[in-house]
Amino acid sequence: MILRRTHELVGGDLSAGLARTVDAGNAILSLRTQVADYTLDAERLALLCAWNGRQEVAMDGRRVAVDDDTWLIVPSGPAHVRIRGAHEVQAMTILFRRGMPEEALASLVTSDDRLLENGESSYASALPFMPHLHTHDRSVTPVLLFIRRHCDMGLEDAVWYEEQFAFLLERLLMRHRQIVSRARSVPVRRAATRREILRRVLLATDFIHSNYDKPLMLGDMARAAFLSRHHFLRLFKHIHEVTPHEYLQRKRTSVAA
Repeated sequence: MILRRTHELVGGDLSAGLARTVDAGNAILSLRTQVADYTLDAERLALLCAWNGRQEVAMDGRRVAVDDDTWLIVPSGPAHVRIRGAHEVQAMTILFRRGMPEEALASLVTSDDRLLENGESSYASALPFMPHLHTHDRSVTPVLLFIRRHCDMGLEDAVWYEEQFAFLLERLLMRHRQIVSRARSVPVRRAATRREILRRVLLATDFIHSNYDKPLMLGDMARAAFLSRHHFLRLFKHIHEVTPHEYLQRKRTSVAA
């Protein structure tokens, strides 16, 4: 189902309505608003997008901002979302029905997707996704835009959305594997160390995307990753193939374009 709210200029707390209206099935929260607040529960996978503004998400003790350049996957909440825009923000949040991601990806996810070594225990969750921002690309973004277009047209076909969400999950797994393949270039022996390095670099990546409009220094980005400047610079380049400064400048150029 689709939950819509258009031209919400004052107030805008959608949590109660979201809890009442959205059951355990697939759902899309489609907003065109300057002001909104809502909370994602901890029981299902969510994906957030925003155009012409930001969705600011508080989760895991940190704040990340989803904007025109990025989308955010939240494997499990809770997460608190806030929209404040000088102009109308178009926001789309996809809520997968409980159990669907595990069903759709059960035969596709491997131990390699979690950076596991032979014999190492898997995570509690069957999903390998990490709660971090991703830049738009040619694999995931076309599916998101296709879903958004049909949502804007008012399509309410549950079977059609189920199919599109399943296709989207496969694209999300493809994107995840691209990131994991970069992490494998980091010269460490233990998979657990490699996972932790990837997690910390992605924390800094989220920090850059969410704070690019501030006068960031290398030390600021390294602290976001809980790493020394030297180690952060080296590891960030291993994962992203550019330096933190180059990544920051690329983000600023994209926003200014």
